[in-house]
Parts: sequence; C-alpha cells; structure tokens
Amino acid sequence: MAKAETVSKLLFKAASLFSKASLDTPEFDSKLLLQEASGYSNVEMISRSKEALQSDVCEDFWVLVERRLKFEPVHRILGHRDFYGRNFILSDETLIPRPDTETLVEEVIKLAPSTVLELGTGSGAIAVSLAAELSNLQIIATDISKGALDTALGNATTHGVAEQIRFVEADLFESLEGKFDLVVSNPPYIPSEDMKALQKEVRCFDPSRALGGGDDGLEFYRNILEKSREFLNPHGKVCVEIGIGQEDDVSSIALANGFADILVIKDINRINRVIIASI
Repeated sequence: MAKAETVSKLLFKAASLFSKASLDTPEFDSKLLLQEASGYSNVEMISRSKEALQSDVCEDFWVLVERRLKFEPVHRILGHRDFYGRNFILSDETLIPRPDTETLVEEVIKLAPSTVLELGTGSGAIAVSLAAELSNLQIIATDISKGALDTALGNATTHGVAEQIRFVEADLFESLEGKFDLVVSNPPYIPSEDMKALQKEVRCFDPSRALGGGDDGLEFYRNILEKSREFLNPHGKVCVEIGIGQEDDVSSIALANGFADILVIKDINRINRVIIASI
C-alpha cells in the first residue's frame, strides 16, 4: 500500500520521473493523472495542494504513473480527451483527437452545410462537434472499424446528437448513396517509411490503420478526391486535414479531379492544416 502524501509532493515526484524518462509534458501529465486518481478539479488541485491524499488514492496514482513511464499516452490511460469543448471517450480502435483537428471543425462550421459525409469518424469527435454546433445538420459518418463506430455512437449519445448522425460501417464510400453539401475527413496521411520513426506513444498505442497513408502518405486523398464528386451536391465541397508539407500535393490531386477554388487553411500554430476544395 502506498503511503499518504500531499498533492504537491505527488505532482513533483511524478513530474521528476517523467522528465528523467524524456516525456514531453511531465508537469501536465502528472497533473492529469492525479486528477484522475483523486477526482479533484483544477481548482481543488491548487486549493488542496498541501493536503495529504488517502493511501489508496496514492496507490491508484502510482499505477497510472507506471503506465505513463511505459510510454502509454496520458489520454489513452485516462480513456478520454477534451476536443472542441467536449469530452470524448476513447477506445483501442480510435485515435486520440488532437487540437490541430479543431481547425477542420471550425472551417466546416463556417461553411454551415446542411448535409455532411464524414469518412473515417474514429471516436466521432468531428461529427459530434459539428452536429452539436450546427443543430440543423445531418451527418453520415463512416468507419471501417465497428469498434470505433460503437465508441462514436456512445459519444454522440452522451452529447445529445445521436439523432443527427447515422454511423455506417464502411471503407470510405463503400455501399453509400446520396448527395451531400460537404465531404469531410481527417484521413491517415503518414507515409509508410515515416511510420517507423513515429514516437513510441503513437507507434505502439495508436491503431496503425488510422495512421498510415500508403507509400507517399497520399493514398486516401487520392481515393477521397477521386470519388467525392459523385456524392456532392452542386457547389459542394471537400474539407480535409493534411499533414505538414502536404498542401501542394493534395491541392494538385484535387485539381486533377476537377475541383477548383482550392483554399489552404493554417492551424493555430500557423501550419498549413486544412484544404477546402470546391466543385
């Protein structure tokens, strides 16, 4: 049984271990894990920093710390992550939603479509966020993984938008019908060779088929932009997240498939992150 210790001492000890292990955000990680073990809010972490936590809470905390020291991502340990102001449950078959992808959501909201097709919904973070922000929006969200779809449906139900989204088990456009104002996707875009050099947190714990984009990282963009036109209404658009340095290649693929008015949008870090292509 771990001994009772104060919040501040636990945070310091864990952050020191994380620093020695060369983890990127030691203080942030230790704080999140202690909040999970203790149930404390941000305010309580500060106001009760000198209080000793019960030994069983400390023991639970050190179990979480050991998992992080094995490079398991902190949000994978927690089993959830905030995205666009809402909390999303994760599973082994879903990627962890990243703040970068909030740019994609923001751009779709600005376009205010009535109907959207999302390809590769994962945890449902994009579809659920869009439905919650656009109350009249109807979405079909596909994923090849049934486990991911179950997770996404759970998140849609939690956030009260399940009636706006139909989740479909499909490989991209497989077995789909209908026309949409917009096709949106954050597809796998990491080149095969680069997969080997990914951080251990990503390489060992994220589902690989949600990461790899073929030899050059562009396989899914080719499939999406080649087939999207038959699923778009007049003046419809495709809105996709891209990896660093992929803006020219993805723009060229869009132009080659008859799209025009290509827009490249930067994320909060001024990195080219989203491409919008119109027919």
